[in-house]
Amino acid sequence: MISSIAWKNIWRSKTRSLVVITAISIGLIGGITAVAFMNGLMVGRLNDAIKIEVSSLQLHNSKFMENDEVKYSINNTSEIINSISKNTEVEAISKRLKTEAMISSNRAAAGTVVIGINPEEEKQVSELYKHLVDSNSRYFEGIKRRPILIGKKMAEKLKVHLRSKVAISFVDINGVSVREVFRIVGIFKTQNTGFDGMNVFIRFNDAKKMLGFKADESHEIAILLKEMTNSEEISLSLKNEYTKYSINKNALLNLRNDSIPENIFAKLEEIKSDKAYNYSNFQQKMNNIIGEEEFAQYKKQIDAVSEQGLSVREWKQISPELAMQSTWLDFMVYIFVGIILLALGFGIVNTMLMVVLERIREIGMLIAIGMNRKKVFSMIILESVLLSLTGGIAGIVFGWLIVSFLNRSGVDMSIFSKGMQALGYPSLIYPSVSFANYVQITIMVILTGILSAIYPALHAIKLKPAEAIRKE
Repeated sequence: MISSIAWKNIWRSKTRSLVVITAISIGLIGGITAVAFMNGLMVGRLNDAIKIEVSSLQLHNSKFMENDEVKYSINNTSEIINSISKNTEVEAISKRLKTEAMISSNRAAAGTVVIGINPEEEKQVSELYKHLVDSNSRYFEGIKRRPILIGKKMAEKLKVHLRSKVAISFVDINGVSVREVFRIVGIFKTQNTGFDGMNVFIRFNDAKKMLGFKADESHEIAILLKEMTNSEEISLSLKNEYTKYSINKNALLNLRNDSIPENIFAKLEEIKSDKAYNYSNFQQKMNNIIGEEEFAQYKKQIDAVSEQGLSVREWKQISPELAMQSTWLDFMVYIFVGIILLALGFGIVNTMLMVVLERIREIGMLIAIGMNRKKVFSMIILESVLLSLTGGIAGIVFGWLIVSFLNRSGVDMSIFSKGMQALGYPSLIYPSVSFANYVQITIMVILTGILSAIYPALHAIKLKPAEAIRKE
């Protein structure tokens, strides 16, 4: 009954209620569109980064992660790949060889990272082949002897074009300086000019021969998951299988160099041993010895120096800025929509206070004839919630329609493409808002209605019936 009365009371002043509902709707439309735009920007960056730059997971020799020396490789690569590929969460796997080098043309030179890949395997893990700049570029086709794929930014640095020759100078597995000549088979351009200006790709077998590897070895195993960003569970499984941890003499020496607190160092020194643990057991041991809070604070340093065997890295660890931006998305809804609703809340407070002041006699009579003050309070609160919810639902529906349209067509930001690509963001954005975000916004609207009505409702229940009835 109270809800029916509250709903009718809203429309006693249609103009005022419609103004408030319209303000809430327009505010939410703006907030939802802003959130969708930022979400689309971040999702585009995340998809490009995982599908081109970092993949979902990477495996390396733990010593290779320390100093990038080419001699620290992964042994029995094929056996490891075959084992991991049996996991149903894995979409594709590719092996790579990597080395830092100097690349030069007859007009310029630049530092680079040379990545050796098997083109067909890499297609399953990386979409780089989709980003060739023109129809004349080929993905390792058309040139039989030592083809190389370079980024457009690198091509501009070296002042070269398709089929130009470039020389790569590097150090092989034996520490010998080597210089090899390659011919450009294709030029790629991704959304990240930093990536384009730093990396070049050659065939795995060419890299293997250049570096002097003979066995089934690689520097990196890249894994793309079916759910690209859900890497925590499989990462834990791989760490327990392929990574070992030991607090030995070298680990303690490195921790001393890292200036770890003396009290923690002393505890670790007491358990110095060459005994190796898997990931889960090591984490449990450190929590017991150091304490959960202190270990969490220095976990990254302790794990890094005690790591042996293969190092397993998730995309969040490979590219921490992506992880930070992804986490930031969770707060964007609260920030954008919260600011809008905060501003609208003052308008709702003002409206509900006017409603109470206009109905002083009526409220006084209701209390006088026996209506419970709690019910009066509930009625005012419910009126505010229904007012907010009506505007909120309208705003959410129209916001959803706008976002759906923009998601299908995309938003072309090519006018800002240079600046956006320097930061790795796509120039064509597909705004999107998840169902969970809509639920969160609805809850925030209801809370805004409740909070905005508390003061007017308290004012109403404090009225003395005799005095209220005499009010003109």
